[in-house]
Amino acid sequence: MWSEIPDALAGLLAGPLAVAGAAKALVPSGRLVWPFRQGPLRPPWGPRLTGIAELTLAVAVVALPTGPAAAVVLAAYTALTGIAYQLRGQRCVCFGPARLASVGRVHVGANAAAAGLALIALAASEGAESSLAVRLGAAATAAVATVAAVLLIDRRADGEHTTRSPGGTRTPEEAPAAVEPCPEEITGVRVYLTEGCPSCRVLGRLLETVDPARRAAVTTVLAGRGDTLPEPLTGLGFPCAVGIGASGAPVCDPAEGVGAVKALVDRVAVRAAADSH
Repeated sequence: MWSEIPDALAGLLAGPLAVAGAAKALVPSGRLVWPFRQGPLRPPWGPRLTGIAELTLAVAVVALPTGPAAAVVLAAYTALTGIAYQLRGQRCVCFGPARLASVGRVHVGANAAAAGLALIALAASEGAESSLAVRLGAAATAAVATVAAVLLIDRRADGEHTTRSPGGTRTPEEAPAAVEPCPEEITGVRVYLTEGCPSCRVLGRLLETVDPARRAAVTTVLAGRGDTLPEPLTGLGFPCAVGIGASGAPVCDPAEGVGAVKALVDRVAVRAAADSH
């Protein structure tokens, strides 16, 4: 029984990798608030390539013997720990469009803990018999549990963090739709909030984490419950935002929800910072 622990640990850690990889590879990139806007990981291929890589690692963990499987999963979660640390404050797209909390200490700690378990599996793998059945069974169990947990958290986020704008519809705190690329120059972001809006408070805390240059590009408008949002935001839920051009007029498509608004601020801040140098 004890000899099966390394295989069981490796399989359990492969399950979440498989679910995360499938979510990124199968969900259209337009539904993801993807944090990488440049380089080889930029949309639309970045999410798919990342998902395929995670799926490949999960399959390798199940298919390889105990020692190499533990080494692969240790390398995977060590890398994910570093990536989570770099993406703190960004919208979490670990499991596709699920409305999970933004990347923070919990994400970093969870990946670091997984890396620790993988290290234990690697250390205990010496002399242990390799069992494909144990790894496969553990991976399947962990994958099912991961899907159930993500759906539960996603449903709670949808129910707890919704608000309604005048003439609009109920919208989740973090809308899964990403901000579409904008061909026009954006020099700022006008963000609309309202009193008593849980999502607005979440967005406010997120915006406090950005650097001063990014905050300077944001103008906040507090709308009353009976106010009607101006075009092109009419009918949207809070929080929402629109990019502002050099003329002071709105440009491009508006953003709705915590994730989409934060993504818009992040992208405009990069452009603004680049223009200042």
